[in-house]
Amino acid sequence: MKPTPSSPDTRGTTLVNHWQSGVPVTTGPVLTPLLALLMALAAIGLILAGVRVVSPLAPFSSMNSVYAWGIWKTFNVMTLTALGSGPLALGMAAWVFNRQKLHVVMRTALVSGFLFYATGLIALGFDVGRPWNFYSAAMPWRWNTSSAMLEISICMPLYCAVFLSFEILPLFLERLYYTGNEKARAFLRHVSPLIRKIYPFAIIGAYVIPLMHQSSLGGLLLLAGDKIHPLWQSPVMPWLYLVAAALCGFAFTIFLLLIVCLRYARRLDGDVLAELANLLSGMCFLFLAIQAIDLIWRGQIHAAFAFDKMSLLFLLETSLILTPAVALRFRRVRQTPRALLNMSALACLGGMLYRFIPTSIAYAPMRSTSYFPSVPELVMAVGYISLGIVAFVFAINYFAVLPGEASTWDHAFRPFGWKHPTATQATAIEREA
Repeated sequence: MKPTPSSPDTRGTTLVNHWQSGVPVTTGPVLTPLLALLMALAAIGLILAGVRVVSPLAPFSSMNSVYAWGIWKTFNVMTLTALGSGPLALGMAAWVFNRQKLHVVMRTALVSGFLFYATGLIALGFDVGRPWNFYSAAMPWRWNTSSAMLEISICMPLYCAVFLSFEILPLFLERLYYTGNEKARAFLRHVSPLIRKIYPFAIIGAYVIPLMHQSSLGGLLLLAGDKIHPLWQSPVMPWLYLVAAALCGFAFTIFLLLIVCLRYARRLDGDVLAELANLLSGMCFLFLAIQAIDLIWRGQIHAAFAFDKMSLLFLLETSLILTPAVALRFRRVRQTPRALLNMSALACLGGMLYRFIPTSIAYAPMRSTSYFPSVPELVMAVGYISLGIVAFVFAINYFAVLPGEASTWDHAFRPFGWKHPTATQATAIEREA
């Protein structure tokens, strides 16, 4: 699939990233009973978070000196940021490995990834004992260079606030261009060449930075030593965490596209979904291969078949990843929406389990102290997730996030379906022969 020669830039910002295609949802009400419920949950979570800022951790959390990582870190950060790795996985495939078909669904991955990271960072900000010192990450002279958390605490906010934000900037510029006055459009036409010059450098940072912190999240667990069960504790955890992030990124993008386009009765290009499914299957096999070789190398393969609690959890996690890995090799499965939805959901669950279990269930310190999240912890965790869902629903209704029509992708140049006197013919993306 190759883009035709681009037309002269007479319209401004919509050519900033003309390789992407997106349209907003224009049918049905924005506010529904389910969305209202999610908004209420998000509000409750944020209110509790606000109270948490001015009070100690103890009334809000079951964390203790042995279990210093609660559900906000183990689930909202360690686990959900894997689902938010769609921009990394799709971007690497599209830009580095020249899978050009994937550009048309990049906006959906970018917005969902941004929201996962943003809500994860919000959760992290309220989780730390002194949230008012969070700004220290931006001051090199205050860095603790001996801390294993340093790279993560710098890279995650930097990635979300700078690189992901820059990648979704065209969404806001397009909205302003098509709804603003002539002065706004003239300004955007003036700055769009500068944005296009910066874009390639932002793309580099958008892939280097998450590669670093996704692997560092796995490397961080190496410090736990034998506190983590040997089925998960491994020298290759940084690699497995990185591959699991790519796996979850592909899987969740497929799942999200199918769910949203089913909800709003939108058509999807089957070739693009099949391409994503093929890549997802490859990532699943790569993950399982690294894991199997590691278990054999460390002499722990017998532990996987001990059929105790940890062994059964490990086999469940493995089966959730192995099933879509095998099933998606069949064209019929890749071309059947229901089967593709089920397989992507299984892959998401398997990847999430791998990211969650070592930090919680398989974490067994020597001291006989247990941890289970308190009610405020659970409510706040659900509130952060609800906040992300609400933000995504509003984003797809007011910005050109979802893929355009599968036939020509002309909506990449008319993202709101509104004709404008300065609009020119779109650059069509042709199908490969």
